Amino acid sequence: MNSGAGPSHCIHSSMHCSPATDSGILIVDKPEGLTSFAVVAKVKKSLDLKKAGHCGTLDPFATGVLLICVNQATRIADQLSLQDKHYRFSMRLGVETDTLDRTGQLVRTYDGPAICESNFLSAASGFVGIYRQRVPRYAAVKVQGKRLYELARKGVEVELPSRDITIHHLKLISYVWPEAVMEVCCSKGTYIRQLAADIGRELNCGAYVSELRRLASGPFDISRAISFEQFRLTPEDNCWRERLIPMNEALDHLPVIVIEDGQILQGLSNGYLDPAWAKEKRERLSQKEGPVRLLAAADRQLTALWWPEWRDDNEKRRCLRVFK
Repeated sequence: MNSGAGPSHCIHSSMHCSPATDSGILIVDKPEGLTSFAVVAKVKKSLDLKKAGHCGTLDPFATGVLLICVNQATRIADQLSLQDKHYRFSMRLGVETDTLDRTGQLVRTYDGPAICESNFLSAASGFVGIYRQRVPRYAAVKVQGKRLYELARKGVEVELPSRDITIHHLKLISYVWPEAVMEVCCSKGTYIRQLAADIGRELNCGAYVSELRRLASGPFDISRAISFEQFRLTPEDNCWRERLIPMNEALDHLPVIVIEDGQILQGLSNGYLDPAWAKEKRERLSQKEGPVRLLAAADRQLTALWWPEWRDDNEKRRCLRVFK
């Protein structure tokens, strides 16, 4: 499958590269069978990066868009992980597993009649909008200081947390009992495994996820992704720099202020924002919540993130995040 790995005519460098200092976002097509952490570790090692981290874990059996923050971009991961996600997934109806996916142990089977497509659609439509979703037993969320999956493997029963999530839209791609293929756009923190299980329970037949692929995270689409094979086979290929999304572009959804005053920029480089300048800009901003991008006029590079609503001098460290 072509996952947007880039043109084949890229120039390969035979020189040994020093640790990469470039910062930005890489969209990687995560393969099946690896943890998100393992993918990040491989990319970090292959590209000789100083820092790397991901935005939004994918289960080992899942594939698709994994955003990898490179070097200084690890400091904007919190802003990117908040964005909506888009998935395509396959459901196997009539069967339940303990992990809610095909990797788990069978816990229940359904021996009733086939569910018709119209009944399936009726049940699924009930989950569109905001609903309170329970966190699966096999999840990385911590309860009592332990990961849920660790407790589950030890047979320890705990009360599972729940959270409000939003299903923006849910589309049926194909339906042939007992298989359904769907696409979903949802908020951060949504467990697709749990969504499928909840639909199965609504139908009184059970269900688990047999395939899961993330098609997009925020505006970052699978068509822009680099295949994992590219890192495995050509670790010295400099094409990845061409695919690196600058931090400013990655945060394009945030409001922006372009700074031309050299004194303001000098102070900003030292973690100081002139109070008079800040007051003037704060009064002009229509959006009072969340961070604002501060750019240097000369190169349009991201200089800092500023939270204008935090005015207390004791919160200077929180209201300003400066990038070198």
